[in-house]
Amino acid sequence: MSNNDQYRTHIAAEAGAEHDTKEKQQIDLLLQFFSSTRNYCVGIVDMVGSTAATMKMAPDKVSRFYSIFLNGLAEVVSRNGAVVVKNIGDSLLYYFPATESGEALAFEQVLRCCFAMIEKGPQLNALLGEEGLPEIKYRISCEYGAVVVARMSTSSVNDIFGSPVNMCSKMNPLAPPCGVVIGQGLYEMTKNVPGYAFSEVKGAPMFSETGYSLYIVNMAQ
Repeated sequence: MSNNDQYRTHIAAEAGAEHDTKEKQQIDLLLQFFSSTRNYCVGIVDMVGSTAATMKMAPDKVSRFYSIFLNGLAEVVSRNGAVVVKNIGDSLLYYFPATESGEALAFEQVLRCCFAMIEKGPQLNALLGEEGLPEIKYRISCEYGAVVVARMSTSSVNDIFGSPVNMCSKMNPLAPPCGVVIGQGLYEMTKNVPGYAFSEVKGAPMFSETGYSLYIVNMAQ
């Protein structure tokens, strides 16, 4: 091997080692987060049929489509005492810090928030129509229980993990479009709230076998 070849090999090895070191430092940095367990109500609102709706849209139209949906509902969520964690594609993840108190009024606020989001639908669709975009429908799912609240070292926003988050994601497709589904934990905390009607979901895949109950929520007639 010539001196030039040896030099290039040495430089490449140094560059590779430096890259590996930087990559490890970045991973270590991401994993430096504080965490604590809290009992919170968690919610997900997820758009129905967004893939088909956006398949042939121009990129700027896709951006505007999601912006109207996500920003419009994030404003409703925030106004009703919830903290927006993040958007995941065409869905929004949020939680209600006040539910840690276990007080009935905090859980009543959760239900009010759900139906405030549904009531926002016509306004969002009017905005979409003004820009030549299709109307939307969405599903809302909520559950209450122990979650791990974490803050990554690279972010100022808390993230949440745990069974209620997973359950919200799995149960969301079982809500009717422009409807609300809740899990067993939240049902126990809200079943006596006046003004709402709860209907158990029968034979839900992945849930009925484990004895985990889900409920569709409607405004009482």
